[in-house]
Amino acid sequence: MKTDLNLSQLVSQLDYLSTLKKDYLISTDDISVQTNPAESCINFQGVSYPMQETAKRQLSAVCGIPYSYVKRIGKEYPELLDANYNGLLRNIHKNKLMRTIGGRVRAILSDHYKKYENEAVLATILSVLDNIKGLNVVSSSLTAERMYVKMVSEIERVDVKVGDSVAFGAIITNSEVGMGSITVNPFCMRLVCTNGMALPKYLGNARRIHLGRKFRTIEEYEMIADDIDGIRGNIEECLKEALDPVFYMKIVDKMRMAAEIKLVAPFESIDKVAKLYGLDEREKKTITVHYIAGKDETLYGLVNAVTRASQDMQSYVRATEMEKIGSDILFDGILSVTKKGSGMLMDSVLE
Repeated sequence: MKTDLNLSQLVSQLDYLSTLKKDYLISTDDISVQTNPAESCINFQGVSYPMQETAKRQLSAVCGIPYSYVKRIGKEYPELLDANYNGLLRNIHKNKLMRTIGGRVRAILSDHYKKYENEAVLATILSVLDNIKGLNVVSSSLTAERMYVKMVSEIERVDVKVGDSVAFGAIITNSEVGMGSITVNPFCMRLVCTNGMALPKYLGNARRIHLGRKFRTIEEYEMIADDIDGIRGNIEECLKEALDPVFYMKIVDKMRMAAEIKLVAPFESIDKVAKLYGLDEREKKTITVHYIAGKDETLYGLVNAVTRASQDMQSYVRATEMEKIGSDILFDGILSVTKKGSGMLMDSVLE
């Protein structure tokens, strides 16, 4: 499991960023775009705001312009891109929520957007953890698009085999810029090497979408209270399920089964896994290194090599994606062997 921020660092960052946030409700009739080779700016209320990457993508979607075109034309012919944007914006006639931070537009959202601020979500998480003995935050991160909080129980631990224990918990994410709802997914950590694995295929996740009633002024938007009770209920319910032995012993059983499944041709198996799950050459090589070091020629060994490789990723986001891929390989591998479903891993990979 890759680490980025400890809990106190996350709290400090959120406190600081909360002082830089400002939102505006602006009609597309009153917006213009100005692009240069260095950056694109969106103008409203007499001020020019540089756009972050997420806002650029959202503006292209608002105007119905493919983002691949925006990236290419913006560099080569910025005046042409501005003409496209400004001509289209005049015909939309809709209010848009402009979310800014530190004088930059970070998101362009609808007038039905329901805010769940990261600091409120984290405060709710911590209040829930106060009532669950032994459950602690072990890793967190904050990117331009999402907040990640991973937690693991000191109590709910099981041996997959002698000397190889796993602990269970959850990963909670939130986005303030329209890149996803609040989600709560089960999570586990292999204690011998702190490999993390997200488990979304095994349990339906809890979601709290950022969609509410329409607001007509920014004052009305700011008066809408965060649904703290609803958030708390979602988190508590999912954590209760994730920490239920009835649930997590099913995962342990799959791990134990995977530990008995030999790979037919290990390096060919890694090649196939890389193609199936969209791993690049560098990621494939990293997995191979950890697979060899692990000296475990089973499906379980391959899963652990993938989750161990996640710790070597430069990006916390990609590391978290790799943790999910490890879970998917376990799930799909068991399906392929048991013939109980249509797992992506074929028999040519497994023995």
